[in-house]
Amino acid sequence: MRRLWIALLLALAAAPAWAQSDNQDQAAQEKKYQACMKLASKTPKAGLKQAMEWEKSGGGDAARHCVAAAYIGLKQYDDAAMELERIAQTLPQVKAPLMAQLFLQAAQAWVNDEQLDRAFNDVNQGLKVSKNSVELLVFRAQLYANQDKYFEALDDLNAAYDLTSDRGAILTMRATAYRKLGQPDIARDNVEMALKTDPNDPDALLERGTQRAEAGDKDGARADWRKLLEVAPDSYAAEEARAGIAAIEVNAN
Repeated sequence: MRRLWIALLLALAAAPAWAQSDNQDQAAQEKKYQACMKLASKTPKAGLKQAMEWEKSGGGDAARHCVAAAYIGLKQYDDAAMELERIAQTLPQVKAPLMAQLFLQAAQAWVNDEQLDRAFNDVNQGLKVSKNSVELLVFRAQLYANQDKYFEALDDLNAAYDLTSDRGAILTMRATAYRKLGQPDIARDNVEMALKTDPNDPDALLERGTQRAEAGDKDGARADWRKLLEVAPDSYAAEEARAGIAAIEVNAN
C-alpha cells in the first residue's frame, strides 16, 4: 500500500505569477513560457537548451522554471530539485503561495531521486511560508507514512482535512493509516466516507477491499477489487487489486 502515499507524477503547472515580471509584453512572456514548458515535457533535451538560452536572454524565473521541468523530463531529479529550491529561495515574501508550490515541486523531485530527507526539508520550508497549504500537509503525510510514521501522518492529514472541502483522498489516506495502526473500526468509517464522496474512487476501493480481506471477508474484498478493475483497469491500484484477487484464489485452492 505504499504506492498510495507516494503518488508522484511531478506536475509543473503554469504559474500565473510569472506574468508579473518586468517584461513589457506580458502576454508574449506567458506564451513563451507555455511553449517552453510544452517542449520540456515532450522533448526535454531540446526544452533544456531552449530554456537555458531564454534564461541567458532575460527570461528570469519563468525560464528557470522551464529549466527545472526539462530536468524532470531527463530524470535529472537532483538538478531539478536544486533549481526549484533556488527559485523559491529568491522570491519575495509577497509571493509566499508560489514559493510554497515550488518547495513542494522540489520535494517531489527529491522523492523521485530517493532523497527523502531533502524532500522533508523542502516540505517544511514550504509550510513555514504557507502553513495552511493542504497540498504540503498531505505530501508530508505521505512522506511520514512511507516511513511507517502513521501517527505523524494522521496529524498532518487531520490538519489538511479541516482546511479543505475536497476530502476524498484524505479520508482514504486516513483509513490506511488507521488500519496500519490496528484501528479497523475507524479505518472502515473513513473509507466508507471516502466512497460516499466517490463510489468509484480506485484508491478507496482498494483500501476497503484490503480491509475486508484482512477481516476475513474474501467475497467483499473480491467485489471491491473487481469493481476497481472495471472503473480503473490501467491504474496502479488495479495492479494491487489483481494481486489481491490472485492471492484469495490461491488460498482457496
